[in-house]
Amino acid sequence: MTFKYREDIDWLRAIAVLSVVAFHFEAPVWGGFVGVDVFFVISGYLITGIIQLELKAGTFSFPRFYERRVRRLLPALYAMVALTALPSFHYLLISERAELFRSVAAVVTFTSNFFFWFQTGYFDHAAVEKPLLHTWSLAVEEQFYLALPVTLWLISLLARGRRLVLSATLVALSLASFALSIWLMESGRSAAAFFMSPPRAWEFLIGGLVATEGFPLLRHALTRQVVRGAALVVLAIPIFGLREGPGFPGFYALAPCIGAALFIWSGIGVPALKRPAFAPLEIVRFFGRISYSLYLWHWPLFTFARFSKNGLVLDAADKLALFAVTVVISYVSWRYVEQPFRERTLAPTRAAAFRLAGAASVALLAASALGLFASRSSSEADQVARRLESYDTYHFAQLYRSGICFDPPNGAFGAACLAPAAGKPNWLLWGDSFAAHDFHGLHEVTATRDVNLLQATRAACMPTLNAAAQGVESCRSLAVRMDAFFRDHRVDLVIMAGDWLEYGRGARFDAMIADLKHTIARLNHAGMAVALLGPAVQFKARLPSMLLRAHLRQAEPRADDFVLPDIFGFDERMKAALPPTAKFSFISVVDAVCPARQCPLALAGGVPLAWDHAHLTAEGSVYVMNKIAPLLGRGSVQSSVGANE
Repeated sequence: MTFKYREDIDWLRAIAVLSVVAFHFEAPVWGGFVGVDVFFVISGYLITGIIQLELKAGTFSFPRFYERRVRRLLPALYAMVALTALPSFHYLLISERAELFRSVAAVVTFTSNFFFWFQTGYFDHAAVEKPLLHTWSLAVEEQFYLALPVTLWLISLLARGRRLVLSATLVALSLASFALSIWLMESGRSAAAFFMSPPRAWEFLIGGLVATEGFPLLRHALTRQVVRGAALVVLAIPIFGLREGPGFPGFYALAPCIGAALFIWSGIGVPALKRPAFAPLEIVRFFGRISYSLYLWHWPLFTFARFSKNGLVLDAADKLALFAVTVVISYVSWRYVEQPFRERTLAPTRAAAFRLAGAASVALLAASALGLFASRSSSEADQVARRLESYDTYHFAQLYRSGICFDPPNGAFGAACLAPAAGKPNWLLWGDSFAAHDFHGLHEVTATRDVNLLQATRAACMPTLNAAAQGVESCRSLAVRMDAFFRDHRVDLVIMAGDWLEYGRGARFDAMIADLKHTIARLNHAGMAVALLGPAVQFKARLPSMLLRAHLRQAEPRADDFVLPDIFGFDERMKAALPPTAKFSFISVVDAVCPARQCPLALAGGVPLAWDHAHLTAEGSVYVMNKIAPLLGRGSVQSSVGANE
């Protein structure tokens, strides 16, 4: 087995990078983020194979290995980091700019995965405002490169020529790493499983297993074609079928990694063919060749392109133009930065390569320190920025009654959350975080009405009694608990609220409505009135950030630019699907809060309505509930609750 150039590896790189770019550019490639896992498998295969052959030939050298890594990774990475810092003084907020320069230091020290693990989740809304977030995967890869050569070298010493020792050791390490990943996922530490190297190591090692000497080869062309076809199917399923969220990586990472390993396996020993320059597979190979630079440049370009728009959202034409620009810049980076260092046109000797890498690292660290210092200011614009930036770390726990009536750690709500009071109207607020953000305002506006307000809320859990329809165990547990509560207690009014746009996305709408109708019917049958709050006001991005960037551009904030237009059509669909009955009322939040579709953006004193893309500030909660509360005693629910008010 020899490691010659394989065009199919470039095809696989193209699949990986285009999946990631499509996902980040918000194309309908919902699971495109698994392209990173594919890259990990490719790296494991190539590095394990090269080191193994050199060890067998007696030519392996740690300095030579790390010289290759330095030439392969650092020039394009450092060029991207340096040029990304330049527009930060124009586009980024003060705290974001300071964070960018801290992340530069993390890039240079190969600790980006730790840095962003502490800062934010990969799928969080705030993640899109971090221009160097994508470098977390490079840190994981660099940490793997530190560990793998030493591991393989030690195995070769202990194996003493026994071929199966390497394969058995890699299998054992893979299983241990995968078990660690699953344990972290099951124990609620999905961010650690996502960002950390040890629970990701199995992805590299799967590729390494395919490269080990003695791994069976596919001898027949038909068999290779069948395996290649199966690999493409296994890759396509997660790329187009997975959804972002805390359930990844875990078991969901198996499919892209197995698919990548099968793809690589099917091409071992197959010679590359000459094709016309614009043949489809040559175009795919082009994207594979520039895949590293394309991965480096696509995310900061997308981030800053968003910042140039009033609503922080790019339309389809913007994205197509941006993709074309990104490909051009990536080609320039590959041709004039990557290649000269890899071909030794620049830094021709090992010593020169290490000296240049060291000098560039020191320069970037110094620039990081200077950037942090230069990010301090006290102008009027900065004062506005600080006020709006405070919402980046908004303290919502007390407003939501977190840990007690919202997301209790053991799933059991505190005694005060579900305690009906005799002689008072009892209203129960039930749902997810979109219900929890209503509690503060509802409590304020009903205080004079002597209402006993109960609360049962859990993040990402639709208020329904159909436990089987819930996607995660915590939500199924909530449905069971609420079923038991309603069997033993009667409240006057159940107020249901949730992120309906998420629960009813696409083909899931009919199932969501069916579950809601079933739950409402059961509550009504038990003598309880129900008011369902329609879709909440949502924005295209984080509202404080949008307001601040409008302020920095001296542009007038417009609801049409900021508000997510989907909420209005979805509200009409829900309204039509859930007609009022004697004990049920659908309350349109957007009709009450956004007359003529003009939703408020900021309240008195410049306080944003929401502290992120949708969750209400304390003042926003009071504002919205002042609009909603009068409707809770009208129409179809009035006969059930009015007598108690």
